[in-house]
Amino acid sequence: MARTASQRYATLTDDALAEALHALPGWSVDAGHLVRAVHPADPWTLLERVHEVEERLDHHSLVTLDHGEVVFSVWTHVRPHLTAADVELARSIDEAAREA
Repeated sequence: MARTASQRYATLTDDALAEALHALPGWSVDAGHLVRAVHPADPWTLLERVHEVEERLDHHSLVTLDHGEVVFSVWTHVRPHLTAADVELARSIDEAAREA
């Protein structure tokens, strides 16, 4: 089901965020961002796949790469709280990480 922009960028309630985190193992909230570190066999392949997803979703993460560890930080830059778009991107990053 397609979502409108207002639905994608609506602030998550505390319950919705807790439910999303339950469905996103390895993700946590830090300073208002969804954060996850992964250790892929090939970090560059993962980053290429995530970039493709981000372009498709028109939503982007902050990525830190250090000694093979890739840390993704996701938040909606124009909103003060996490949104459905952030959860959608986190799920897509997980899918890309499984394939990398």
